[in-house]
Amino acid sequence: MGFFADLWHSMILRQETSTKEGYVSAPERPNLAGRQGVVTRELRPAGTIVIDGNPVDVVSEGDYVTKGRKVVVVEVTGSRVVVRPIVEKE
Repeated sequence: MGFFADLWHSMILRQETSTKEGYVSAPERPNLAGRQGVVTRELRPAGTIVIDGNPVDVVSEGDYVTKGRKVVVVEVTGSRVVVRPIVEKE
């Protein structure tokens, strides 16, 4: 049993990655609210858009949004960025 216990203990991460030490899972981006971008990966409802050349992981308000469509950021909560398609006027 000692071999398996040693093997198990060698695979366990022993270091903490806390925010106090500067680690964050995803940066908060409150500055994105109201910004516009273009869908690069279809939103089903999650996907990716590009704002000013930077990719941003987002979710739509629940709708499917096709690639190439323009969207606006309507809500930012922590690292969750919610977008809505822009209705083009004719």
